[in-house]
Amino acid sequence: MSLALPFVKRQLCSNAHLRYGLVYGRRAQSALMARLVELSKSPSPQPNSATSNTASSTSSGASSGPKKATKKLTGEDTQKKNTPSRNLLEESKIQSYLDHIAETSNTVTLADITRLQPNDHSDPETPEYEEEYNALVDRLCRSFSKKQLHSFIKMLELEGARRKSSKQHHAVHIIEDGWGWPSLAKVKARKRDWSEVLSQSFPLDPRQSFLILGKDGANLHALSNQYNIHIGFTTRPLSLNAEGVRGALKQLEEHIAFVKEDIVEEYQDLSLENPVPPELLHRISRLSGAFTETFGEGKIRISYRRSDPRAAFIAKRLVTHVLCDFESTAGSSILVHIPPDAPLSTPVPSALFPLSYALYPFLSSRSLHWNDNASGAFRARKVAEWIGFNSMEDVQKSGGLELGRGQILDMEENLADIQRQLFTHLPESSEGRSRAITASFGHVLLTPPSSSHASLIPPLKGSWPLSNLLRWIREKHIGRLFTPSLPAAVLRSAPQKTQLLHRLIYEARRTDNGQQATHMLEFEMILPSATVHQDGVSELARPDSNPPHEHIETALNHICRIGNQFVVDLMLPDRPMDIRFSIFDSSVLIEKLWPAELQKYFQDLSFFFHDGEADASPPNAPLILHLQGVEYRLRSSVSVRQTQTHASAPHWETSIPAITESVLDLEVDDKSTLCKITCNEPFTDVNWRAFLKGCDFLSGLRVPTSNNTFVDTETDITL
Repeated sequence: MSLALPFVKRQLCSNAHLRYGLVYGRRAQSALMARLVELSKSPSPQPNSATSNTASSTSSGASSGPKKATKKLTGEDTQKKNTPSRNLLEESKIQSYLDHIAETSNTVTLADITRLQPNDHSDPETPEYEEEYNALVDRLCRSFSKKQLHSFIKMLELEGARRKSSKQHHAVHIIEDGWGWPSLAKVKARKRDWSEVLSQSFPLDPRQSFLILGKDGANLHALSNQYNIHIGFTTRPLSLNAEGVRGALKQLEEHIAFVKEDIVEEYQDLSLENPVPPELLHRISRLSGAFTETFGEGKIRISYRRSDPRAAFIAKRLVTHVLCDFESTAGSSILVHIPPDAPLSTPVPSALFPLSYALYPFLSSRSLHWNDNASGAFRARKVAEWIGFNSMEDVQKSGGLELGRGQILDMEENLADIQRQLFTHLPESSEGRSRAITASFGHVLLTPPSSSHASLIPPLKGSWPLSNLLRWIREKHIGRLFTPSLPAAVLRSAPQKTQLLHRLIYEARRTDNGQQATHMLEFEMILPSATVHQDGVSELARPDSNPPHEHIETALNHICRIGNQFVVDLMLPDRPMDIRFSIFDSSVLIEKLWPAELQKYFQDLSFFFHDGEADASPPNAPLILHLQGVEYRLRSSVSVRQTQTHASAPHWETSIPAITESVLDLEVDDKSTLCKITCNEPFTDVNWRAFLKGCDFLSGLRVPTSNNTFVDTETDITL
């Protein structure tokens, strides 16, 4: 029995080890239990032969006492033999412990695996992290079975657990998702991504490429710097080519995918029979930041990013402007003025030098309007002689438009009258309506057919009689435009009164009723808190810097007029400037009769100036107005710095009241300056002659070449 106890202890230790390892089979337990029962029931082992021999040799050399001792031992053995055997398994509760092991051999708890979770780990970017990660995976795989690891995943409530996954996959799932260790595979992939240099091509369509590039390709350089890669575009096929490390290319791919998902499309109907020229659509795209293109018949597709909705508004606004511009050009007329012959006091007879005219390229210190022809603009001018009388008309000697000694012809070379030409195309005047004639000064420019290259070579070479020039314009259907400019007399005059205005002009869609006048609605509002400095620059003070209630009355000073307008352009090739005459037959529209869209806009604008936050953006003007079944489209939305002045010259005994305006287009930041004079009712002969006298003075005075008291760098120059 003494030999059996060490064996039992060893077996119990082995069982304990199996318990903590949780890998113990039912067959091994059964065999162990049978062995222990057999040992407990077997008699005590007898001494072996070596022991007997030793005992005999010892007793043979002793005295007579050993016999009594032998009998005593025999009696004790007899007493032990008659005593019933003890069950060691029952006394030590080994059986119940082994039964518990058998029952709970496949049951695990979170505490079993929590013992193996390290407190922290090394930096994932260091080599030590990979060693710690692999050692932990190996330890979990050696300590638990696949079934037990799958049970741990369920206890931790981790998603993506599959019973058919490998044992190592379960261990990785616990380490990364359960214990929050960074993925070793991702760490290795990230190191590889930022060390390998690759080239990749991203196919794009025109819309996507434009929105990724941005206005004039401004985003291309920014993308290259942001991702530290080389970027280029190819057209066949249209794609973006990038070269850089793998990680940067992945970031660029994500950005391109985001831009593609962010693209929104809108469609706008056209009222023109002919489509909008592609070059104009390209300019609209560049100015607005939204991609515009012809889509089918009579439609334009506008593609923009959802995060930049203002780009779509600007694109629609510019498309609407183009439509109005085409219709207004068709509804205006053009005349030309021929001065009388030179007086007899001219040193050289005019017969030796017959009058001839030519087209000269027009150059301006400021770029032309965004919708002007990009291939060139030319003005008809009289050809100067190297000897003889001055090529410029002297209005004081010729009498100019005021005395009417010269001739005014239309494009058919028929005699025409300015006043009659203006009033003919207007409906009859009615009660409550007023008429005003305005003369704006600038240059009437002839624009040849559009071309991909700008040129200073005129489409009609050489000098020609004026009749030939008019016939060329008529037969070739040459386009024209009017660009405003400041006369020389105004440049030297000081401003007297200045105010800042906000002006909206809406034009109704032209109908086929033969009416050439444009039906329009004009809204004008004096902006509050306009501060004008000595240099003539206006600034708009924000509400937080204004004294309360000081400018409220000024801010609400507004007017809305509705009526018909007709325009007549007068070419003056013998003078430095041309004139645009316009007549506006209108009536005042009270606020309660305004279109609902305009009322809402006025309320938002008033709130912006008085109660809006300092960093708030002004509201957008409505593109379309509806009034009494008529649709009005937004022609222009501008801020105007208006100045009243009196123009005069030393050799002229007169002073002409004039108005100069510096106009800023709010959508495209296009700035222009103009000068105008007005003739109001009644249109008597005296008022009309005074009006024409002012037109002669401002259009016929040449730009001084010396002793300038005022220099305007924005003055247009004509060769």
